Amino acid sequence: MVHADIDPRGNPEYWTLSQAGKECGVSVRVLQELIAERKIVDGVARTKNGHAYLHRDHVPSWSQVESILAGMYRRQLDRVERAMKHLEAEVEAVRFDLNEALADPDGPLGDDLIAAGEYGRDNRKTLAGAVSTLNSEVMALTVVKRYLVEVRRTV
Repeated sequence: MVHADIDPRGNPEYWTLSQAGKECGVSVRVLQELIAERKIVDGVARTKNGHAYLHRDHVPSWSQVESILAGMYRRQLDRVERAMKHLEAEVEAVRFDLNEALADPDGPLGDDLIAAGEYGRDNRKTLAGAVSTLNSEVMALTVVKRYLVEVRRTV
């Protein structure tokens, strides 16, 4: 639970993320990410400027942080896998349209081939949209992996 009515600055019950990180053996960046992703919510209080503090009784252990990150990593791998399958389906649809165009050069071009490079309102249903989605999911995966590797190095 986020404590909105408490000013954590100067309150000995609340620790800065630097203090909390030293206690559990992880970096401030890792704690910031877990708070931003709402993986740590209990004991979080923010200053009027938005700086997060953790109640000292809610500072996670190193193993809790590692477990949270490992779960995030597995879920993100699943998201990348889904994005990859979607991309493969879009490539197959474009390939089908291209084969039809090659077989009948005077016929109309297929919708998937025409839209392959377009970024329209519903770009998820195009090849370009599928590439963009995969790119976003892989970038998110690399962030989680970087934090997981960082935490595991501190053992």
